[in-house]
Amino acid sequence: MKTPTIKQMDTRKTIRTMALPLIVMCAASLLHAEDLIHILKRGETLYGISRQYNVPADAIMEYNNLDNPDRLREGQKIRIPGVYTVARGDTLYGIARRFSIPVEELLSANKLARNSTIRIGDVLYLPGKSSGDSKPDNPVVVTAAPTVLLEDPRTYKTGKLDSTVIWPVEASEIAYLSGKLYGVSITADRNSEVKTIASGTVLSTGPYRGFGQVVFIQSKNGYIYVYGGLSRMNVRSGEKISFGDSLGTLGADSLSGKPQLYFMVYNKDKPVDPAKAPRG
Repeated sequence: MKTPTIKQMDTRKTIRTMALPLIVMCAASLLHAEDLIHILKRGETLYGISRQYNVPADAIMEYNNLDNPDRLREGQKIRIPGVYTVARGDTLYGIARRFSIPVEELLSANKLARNSTIRIGDVLYLPGKSSGDSKPDNPVVVTAAPTVLLEDPRTYKTGKLDSTVIWPVEASEIAYLSGKLYGVSITADRNSEVKTIASGTVLSTGPYRGFGQVVFIQSKNGYIYVYGGLSRMNVRSGEKISFGDSLGTLGADSLSGKPQLYFMVYNKDKPVDPAKAPRG
């Protein structure tokens, strides 16, 4: 493994600082993937977690040495076996080859046929892989979300919707987040297209508990843009993007059930008012 450059180290420091409540290590995950940990909430079941991450329930039980799926407790940490989020240009055969998994085994584990179609943002279970070793030969693909230990920090203050400001989605309502997170929650129509408001490089993509699919982008001037709440993604880590490019589609918030985009911007380790962040 190559020694990180100063620029890479600075990028990692920025991401760690800006995501204190998320404990996200985006840049580091390009070099070393960690287990995805789900913190069990009241009312959740193993089978619900299985559906959420598209991982067979028995695989989760075996991976966590669980004997009885009915004996789970609130706050329990559940480690999720290896998963992969489909990116642009992926095929089932290409993914199988990249992770050294027989094609038939990959198809069977995900209940797919040879002629099945996969779409950007789909999550595939990688049989026989842990999240920590589900890393392909191509280092720009993040194969598993970093560890997320998150208590919901979100409190809202409704803000005035300025029609002159360019937002990532067609907004119907905006509320500022306060507390452990600083940014905005943008209410829009479900499946709305989420677009970049600044050109740059995709640092990381993946699911984060409570925030759906999240995309981190670093602009040429060093700003970090965080787009959370997506249901599907059209980009992959390492990809260069331009202003107005599609990142994916907006999903429903896991707590409120409403389509909400969580949008945050950081510069030099400090949060920036998303309405005043550079565009273009």
